[in-house]
Amino acid sequence: MAAHRKFTFENPEDSYWNSNDFTDSPFDNLSTANAAAARAAVDDLFECRFRFDSDDGWSNTGSESPSIGEVQTKQNLRNGSTDALKTVFETSRPGRSFVQFNQDQSFGQKTPLKYCPVSCDYASSFISDGSAESFSSNATTQLDYSRLKSEHRKLQKHLEQVRLERYRAADPEHTIRRLLRNDPVSLDLYRSKKEKLDLLEAALESYDGNVIIAVVLALERSLKTSIFLDILKQKPVAAHHYISYLKDIKNFDQLTSTLSALNRTEEVALVLYSVACKKPPNERIVYLKKCLNSCTAIPSLQAFSKSVNEYIDLLERQIIIEDADEALIKEGKNKIFQQYPKTITLIGRPVLTTLYYSCLYHFDLPVNAYASPLSIKEFFSMTEKQYAWMAISALTRLKRWNDIERVLMSKKLLGGVKIQCPFAWRHLFTIISSDEQQPPKEILCKFLRAIPDVNERQYLANQFPEASEVIIECMVAQKDRIALNEFLARLTPHTIEFYKALNALNNATNRWKN
Repeated sequence: MAAHRKFTFENPEDSYWNSNDFTDSPFDNLSTANAAAARAAVDDLFECRFRFDSDDGWSNTGSESPSIGEVQTKQNLRNGSTDALKTVFETSRPGRSFVQFNQDQSFGQKTPLKYCPVSCDYASSFISDGSAESFSSNATTQLDYSRLKSEHRKLQKHLEQVRLERYRAADPEHTIRRLLRNDPVSLDLYRSKKEKLDLLEAALESYDGNVIIAVVLALERSLKTSIFLDILKQKPVAAHHYISYLKDIKNFDQLTSTLSALNRTEEVALVLYSVACKKPPNERIVYLKKCLNSCTAIPSLQAFSKSVNEYIDLLERQIIIEDADEALIKEGKNKIFQQYPKTITLIGRPVLTTLYYSCLYHFDLPVNAYASPLSIKEFFSMTEKQYAWMAISALTRLKRWNDIERVLMSKKLLGGVKIQCPFAWRHLFTIISSDEQQPPKEILCKFLRAIPDVNERQYLANQFPEASEVIIECMVAQKDRIALNEFLARLTPHTIEFYKALNALNNATNRWKN
């Protein structure tokens, strides 16, 4: 019975399995007093000899100590059903009570036997035959069987209920809580549109991105595309998470179609442009044209569409130049490619890099050539500053100083020409002096004399030791006699610069400020 007491049941009537050995009786019609009296009678029956009245002259014919069968019978009676015990005593008495008990005695006390009219042999034979044991065992077995049968019926009902609820969707909030705990759930049980919307609403209220994405993907798998997109239009938060998810997994086809359905055409153009930039050069032009078609009709993307169109033209020009140069390299006719070999491809480079490439390898080409620097400048509407910077950088590497001077030449209003730098002069001297070989002294002094500001000219001339003549001219123009004397002391005697400074100091026409 100890094994049975481990079971628990929802029905209160099954408390028999959780009760102690003798605290609860399975029979409601048997009182506690009768059970105590029966226990005391059995104890007195097997622990001592039967005491009878002296007038009858009966004596106990049994053994002084209880036999093994009697002990076993007593144990079974203690552990068995009280109903079986009651049956034993009611069957054994002919017409009056077998024993008399004091109702006020406690449960554990023995009750003395008052009289016993029944034959001792009859009682001894009745007990020794194992009748009490059989009654107790049978009653307990019947009780266990009824309890197990009841439990079996309950389990069958529970199993049937589980089978019925197996394919029934749980409450959306319960499912979302399981998703938040990373517990396995089945979202396919939500079949109707209303159930799916309720589940999505519960996911949005959780403010958890992973849960929202899980529910949105479940809706995508189980709904038509049109219905799914309508739901995304109604739920902008879900649409935002879904678009971010598509960007993370790089599903750009689905991303562009979803953005188009949501009327987010500007983002479609940007996505197509980013996808095109990751494609090989030949495929890139095709994707850029798709991007151009998607943003042409949008007024807010006119500047962007213009840039995309220019990028397409640049790629087409770069492909033509690259193919022609590869042919020249294979033929070995162009010495510049041998002196300055190509290390990277031109395709996909920015327009300024393309201009530098053209100035380095194709500076002498006419304007009508694809690789001509002037053609690139005019086609892409590049400024004089951009063109001069790239051209001077390339020509400095080639040490073509006269061509640099021609690049800096500009026409005056009255028809003359002069050297004029479109950007800051300090940047010009930084560019031409960045190479290993410095420009010639004549070219350097010519560029320094072209600087209109005297102070800036003197400051830049001090950075070049070979420009001492320009420094002397600046000091004379500033009428600084003291500075000229100090500079003369640093010059090497009997040099051209030394005599030029000395003549300036001795010239009486010069008016000094100090």
